[in-house]
Amino acid sequence: MIQKVILPKLGETVEVSTIERWVKNEGDAVATGDILCEITTDKATLEVESYYRGTLLKILAPTGKELPVGSVIAVIGEKGEAVPAELLDQAVAAAGAGAAKKAPPPAAKVAVAAETVEAAAPAGRVFASPRARRAARELLVDLGRVKGTGPGGRIVEADVETHAKTARAVRASPVARKIAEQEGIALVAVQGTGHAGKVMKEDVLRAAAPAAEAALLGEVIPLTPMRRIIAERMLESKQKIPCYYLEIDADVTDLVCLRNKLNAKGDGPKLSFNDFVLKACAIALRTFPVVNSRRVEGGIERRGEVNIGFAVGLDDGLIVPVVRDVDRKTIRQVSAESANLTERARTRKLLPDEYQGGCMTVSNLGMYGIRSFIAIVNPGESTILGLGTVQDRVVFRQGGIQVRKVMALTLSADHRLVDGMQGAQFLEVIRDGLEAPQRLIE
Repeated sequence: MIQKVILPKLGETVEVSTIERWVKNEGDAVATGDILCEITTDKATLEVESYYRGTLLKILAPTGKELPVGSVIAVIGEKGEAVPAELLDQAVAAAGAGAAKKAPPPAAKVAVAAETVEAAAPAGRVFASPRARRAARELLVDLGRVKGTGPGGRIVEADVETHAKTARAVRASPVARKIAEQEGIALVAVQGTGHAGKVMKEDVLRAAAPAAEAALLGEVIPLTPMRRIIAERMLESKQKIPCYYLEIDADVTDLVCLRNKLNAKGDGPKLSFNDFVLKACAIALRTFPVVNSRRVEGGIERRGEVNIGFAVGLDDGLIVPVVRDVDRKTIRQVSAESANLTERARTRKLLPDEYQGGCMTVSNLGMYGIRSFIAIVNPGESTILGLGTVQDRVVFRQGGIQVRKVMALTLSADHRLVDGMQGAQFLEVIRDGLEAPQRLIE
């Protein structure tokens, strides 16, 4: 019996997806639950499972072609069973539409070790084995910066692993590594100006600038699905959500000391500054149910769960993974879950449930030296909290002058849900939690 394989809708905002690669080939036996292919949405790279048992009779969707969700991408049936003509017509049309992308490009010379060979080099395409691509996603390696040792310069899994080990061996500051990952810059190629050649933040930013400038010189870069969705949702937010903005300073001296003390114990994963902020926000959301709400048809829904998102920068945009039930989890649990979500966000492995359903979002630009900024509320949420850098400030305290560590918190709030007084009180609770951090780990 002929069964159609449909391109699934994996997320509320997903309207189109692209076939990244086919795991099964035409003629392969297929069991229920087998992975048929990998698809890329605006948020992640996901696997498509088979709901049927039989033989993969025909692949209707070529790789690299953007298709609307609901499209028929393959046919499964009994071995030798004839595929209906109308489905074959779809296959011909799909192949024709993707032919331009598959046309052989002009040959280009690629250096392999000490000799030069002829190899096809389509613009923007990297030749790599499936195992190499999977390793690159897991090890956060940019394949465009890996030198291939396979036939014709093809990148193999060992090349990716070697590149990752070399990058880890480079001496670099934590901020420099973070920026390098987000900008897709190989640390091994960056000239360090720190002590003993250590790569610093400024070195990475300097290395990123020429590439960014070169990409803008007369070149029109097509919108990726992620950039298109970001543009649509941010435009929707600015047009339809009446926001106001509140800023307050938090004395995080005790928080910095507590975090350093806990991390020095070495009895678990390192706690990030964001982990404490998520816990402080959870307390505030429980304290003010009016903020933990969203607009629905006919009114306002008060949420029973406390799900908080945090912005993660990617090469071509950003994504907001969501930690669920933050108020019911320990700081260590929040930290472990956040780290896992961040890693899988950067390798495009998040599932739709892991980036949807947030009540509010935390966005941190402090690692870039930003003192404060106004973030844009994500549609479907009530607020977003922008975090600036931690600064040493001279303050009057307990009758004397002290140097304290201070951070600016900026809250953007949807005035349809949260009035100004409520927003101010909500922000105060977040600040109080950060200034008395012991409460966050109890």
